[in-house]
Amino acid sequence: MASGSRRDDQVRRGIEKVLKESEEYAKRLLEVGADRVIIVHHDDADGVAAGALLKLALEGRFSTHTICLEKTYPQIVKKLQAQGREPIIYVDLGSPHASLISKLNELRRTVIIIDHHDLELSDGICEEVMVLNPEMHGIDGGTYACGASLAYFFARSLKRDVERYAGLAVIGSVEIPGEPRGLNLLALDEAVKAGIAVYDEKSGKAKVLWDGKLTNPEALSTKLTIMASVGYYQEGPQKALDSCIRCSWAGVEEFLNLLEERRKRAYSSVASRLRYTGLNKLKRIQWFHVEDQFHDMGVKVIGTFCSYLMYQKMVDDDKVLVGMMNMRNDVPGLGALEGSYVKVSARAPKKVLTLIEAGSLEPLSKALAEAAKRLGGFGDGHAAAASGIVPKGREREFVELMDRLLSKDERGSEKRAGGVTLDRFLFPKKVEK
Repeated sequence: MASGSRRDDQVRRGIEKVLKESEEYAKRLLEVGADRVIIVHHDDADGVAAGALLKLALEGRFSTHTICLEKTYPQIVKKLQAQGREPIIYVDLGSPHASLISKLNELRRTVIIIDHHDLELSDGICEEVMVLNPEMHGIDGGTYACGASLAYFFARSLKRDVERYAGLAVIGSVEIPGEPRGLNLLALDEAVKAGIAVYDEKSGKAKVLWDGKLTNPEALSTKLTIMASVGYYQEGPQKALDSCIRCSWAGVEEFLNLLEERRKRAYSSVASRLRYTGLNKLKRIQWFHVEDQFHDMGVKVIGTFCSYLMYQKMVDDDKVLVGMMNMRNDVPGLGALEGSYVKVSARAPKKVLTLIEAGSLEPLSKALAEAAKRLGGFGDGHAAAASGIVPKGREREFVELMDRLLSKDERGSEKRAGGVTLDRFLFPKKVEK
């Protein structure tokens, strides 16, 4: 049998297992004696669409409370899981921190992690924590799934008529490059059958029903991400989630226009500065720091700005691009983080991605996460795009360490002095300046 056929069979079997687990985990959730479920979702279009799908499927059986997190902050997870006993669903985030979530689950509450990011289960998980992720079965979550498509099939296991919202999974899958495959394709097929999407196989383009007309999901994805991330501190995530439930921009047009203009001005200002100063360059990394120029915006904006820069001539195609921004330490609805932090985002240009796929360089999700962890932070993501949090004042240490860790030959020789204890990781008493 050809290697391609073997791979196709592996993907098919993996998807079948994910769908079976969706049914199993949905059944276990329905058996929990609880009146309310907490939904914790990411702040991009995929996470917002996923959160909306879960809310639609759960309401009627449970009351729901939604929380939007930019990252799975250990401090916030500890605080969240110490309050109440109702089930918690983490969607489009959580997999890289599943072991930590399990360790912090002292109340033994039911926890479901629905995610497609790279998985880390170094310390195992308790029986109350369920992980729905194709990576569990050797399937690339950055190719064959997204948070919203996984949430869709889980939601469908709870309530069949959620099929009329399958278009939300199509919007969420926009972040996955190339034509839809795996779970994303299955969700698209169901959206087409439900009459709320069309798909042109020749062009590989889809459209979904929004505001009563067929619309490009790429445009909807961009606007939802802007609303939830740029407007993170102005109730943007809730407005974006409500827009998904209505499949309409009604009532938020002016708010969205203001956010789009605000982001445009900020991006233009930083891009102009970088064209003048250039990027800082190491052996395998090119990097920049916007300091406070994205102040009062959610930290997702540094990632989308890095994605924008990838198409600019100033970026070398043979070095990883790393961007940083100072972040606010308050999390809407959940309080403040102890310490001062910086958000870091990384993107792999095509030449770098080729080296990663060939096994010559470490995936960004591993190199970035390891560098951040050694400095008292954390990180996660995919092979070609990752992000994390590091203590403010240690940015240069971080990029220099990540630059070395990208090489597989040098990872083993790196000293691991000064390991970060769980207590320090969760509640740093002093942030080095």
